[in-house]
Amino acid sequence: GGLEEGRKGAEAGRVVAASAAAAAAAAPAGPAFAAAQEMAQVAVNGPLETARVVIAVACVALILFQGPKGDGVVNSLNEKRVFGSASEAKSAVDYITAGLIGGFIVLSAVLAAQQ
Repeated sequence: GGLEEGRKGAEAGRVVAASAAAAAAAAPAGPAFAAAQEMAQVAVNGPLETARVVIAVACVALILFQGPKGDGVVNSLNEKRVFGSASEAKSAVDYITAGLIGGFIVLSAVLAAQQ
């Protein structure tokens, strides 16, 4: 009875220890593997990250160049007669800004989904 159960318990313990050692040997080294995996992920996401940074900088620059009362970029576009009126220029700048913000959000979502 008790001796038989003791042998089974010891044998089960050896099997668990052996499988844990095999799993540890099969898994790559912890920090080194994690760093290599992260570098590979950065290499895959590099162009998307670059595009996201460019869009973010363009969006911030465009927002900063806009004045609170429609001056700034809109005023300079209107002076050069790029658009027929100031309202058309403001509308175009608003659409470009919204498109940049939308693109930034979409790229951020794509990059977040890949991680």
